[in-house]
Amino acid sequence: MGANALKILKRDAVGRVSYSGEQREAILDEFERSGLKGAAFARMTGLQYQTFASWIQRRRHERGDYQMAATTLKESRRPVPVVRLMEAVMAGPGHPEADGEPALRVELRCGTRLLVEDERQAVLAARVLQALASGASC
Repeated sequence: MGANALKILKRDAVGRVSYSGEQREAILDEFERSGLKGAAFARMTGLQYQTFASWIQRRRHERGDYQMAATTLKESRRPVPVVRLMEAVMAGPGHPEADGEPALRVELRCGTRLLVEDERQAVLAARVLQALASGASC
């Protein structure tokens, strides 16, 4: 028989199809190449989704994919900066609440202060805060 030969699938008394390990692996290989979601692939091939999902899970455990993913996740973790949102009202020069104070004062937990008095400074302050959020030290 050639590689593309048709095979008769065996069914049990209830009507469930019995697949050999070789057939199951060929189906899983095709699934990985397809790029489809599991449910869509199972529907397309006529497999029960729960059966198909258990095949995928067993294969991933045998390969060690879950262990590798957990190790990669642990290694990729880094401290995430805490960001707190607050309401800010800009009071420009001549505004009765300004009283000679900067329009916006940003005080960081590490003691750093940003005093923002105009739009250009606001742009620079935003860049500083973005750098701090992406891991730069305070």
